[in-house]
Order: sequence, then structure tokens, then C-alpha cells
Amino acid sequence: MNYRIERIDRLHFSAAVREHHFECRVAPWDDATQRLKRFEVLSEPTADFASHRDGFGNQVHRSALLGAHDALAVRVRADVETLLPNPFDFEPVAPAREGAWIADSLRQAPRLWDFVLYRSALTPVLTPATATELLGEGDCWPGPGEQVPMLERIQQALQWIGDRFEHDPAQREPAQTLAEVVGRDACHAADLAHLAIAIVRAWGMPARFAAGYVDADCFESDDDPPRTSEPLPQTLHYWMEALVPGAGWRGFDAARGLLADDSYVRLAVGRDRHDVRGFRHSYKGDGEYAGVETEIDVQRLD
Repeated sequence: MNYRIERIDRLHFSAAVREHHFECRVAPWDDATQRLKRFEVLSEPTADFASHRDGFGNQVHRSALLGAHDALAVRVRADVETLLPNPFDFEPVAPAREGAWIADSLRQAPRLWDFVLYRSALTPVLTPATATELLGEGDCWPGPGEQVPMLERIQQALQWIGDRFEHDPAQREPAQTLAEVVGRDACHAADLAHLAIAIVRAWGMPARFAAGYVDADCFESDDDPPRTSEPLPQTLHYWMEALVPGAGWRGFDAARGLLADDSYVRLAVGRDRHDVRGFRHSYKGDGEYAGVETEIDVQRLD
């Protein structure tokens, strides 16, 4: 699939600030599963951008505005070709050898331990005991299981999450802790991604948080009547990626119960959502950061 992504982020301050140093993660990945064919980033007030890769492989653009300003707009245009039409297309590893495959991957790339050992309030340690305390008696995720392929185990976990929790695309604010997720009537996509990550890491598998874009038409059910009025609002979407033996990183969308295919565009990855924040900045002045408004337009070019 070929997509054109147009995005604008408008940052606001309560009063003028100066010497504003900021960085943003707004460039889609360029790797084996997607190709970044074109990318441009502009700002108002005008600033010159430099870029680098962070420790997770995300492309970061950074700049500085020395003059006084109470607003900043960052505009992005990107053309991306996604290259994974079938996420099941790989040579599987026998279940008895999957543990050795993961152990060998960790030896060859020690940085992968970041996605196994890291714990936070969003991705806490989960054991059957802590899960019972968090989720209630008789409500625990699928266990490891003998001779069950990792891919199938993760799919079972997604099914369990879908049965236990409801995803609300209109939910604007993700939870601050995994315990908070349990008390919600409907969950943010980031909440369900964090739950899936905690489960998979409890099995000793590397799992990371992913932010990106999804083809807007893919949010519509096949059972719904065709859309005839205003298009669905487009926002950032969030899912989990797990290191599947024989396949490498594969995306799992706990909010929709699906594997990520070529309708997903990866923007940034990290241990949890705090690692993929779109903007980080420091500044001087009396103004305080008042938030950001984001507009996203994802167009299929095929």
C-alpha cells in the first residue's frame, strides 16, 4: 500500500516563551516492512531542523526558536509504502525451539532486553497472583501452554483482552496506570496495548509499544452501511509489537484483535507510550505549555 500522510501539530503556551528547544518524533520508520519515500517537515515560526536516531531506532527531528512566541506549528508531509500485506507470511519455528530462538536473539542484540525487563506503572510485572489481584478471581490471561506456538499464544491473549475489555475510539486520554484500565468502562487503544505488552513480557518475550497511523477505512466494520457523510476522524493509533520466532517484529492490535498488516504505518516505538511522545521541549519565559492540537490526514494512494 502507498499512503500520503499530512499532519500538523499546533503547540500553545499561556504567554510568550523564548529559547525554545524542542524535538519531535513525526517521521515514519524506513525499514523492511515499510519504505519512507518522501518526508518534509516545516514549522511556523520558521526553524531549521536537524535529525538523529534515538536508542529505539526512531527518527527524531530537533530545532530551536530563540525569539519570543506563544505558539508553534509543525507541519509534516510523508509518502510511505507499506510492505507487509500478510503478517503470517514467514517460516515458522517449531514450538519446542522458540525459547532457544528468543534466547539467541537476546544474546545477539542485548538491547532487546529493554523490551523484556522494563517495567512501569503502565506495564507492571504480571504473574498469576498479581493478575488475580489486579483483574479479579477467575479472570486471568492465557498461560504459556506446552507446544503452543508463540504466535497462537499471543492471538489467544488478544482474544482474552477483547472479551474482557471494550475499546472506545473516542476515548481521548489513556490511563496513567494499568490498574486504572481495569476500572474503565471503555479503554483507549494505548491502554490495551500496554496490557498486551505486560502479558507477553511475563512470558519472557520482547514486546514494545508502537504508535502510528492506520488506514481510516479499516476502522469501519464490514457490517456497517457504506459511509456517505463526513469521513471518520483520523488520529494516532497504538498497538503492541512482539518479537515472534522466525518472523521478527510483528504488530498486534489489541484494540481491534488483529495482526498489523500493510494498512498500518509505524511512526515510533518504545518501552511504553512515554518513550514515543510526539514532542519534548524546554524553554524560558513566563509562559506555560498549554497543550497541543493535532490534525492528521492519511490518504491511500493506490
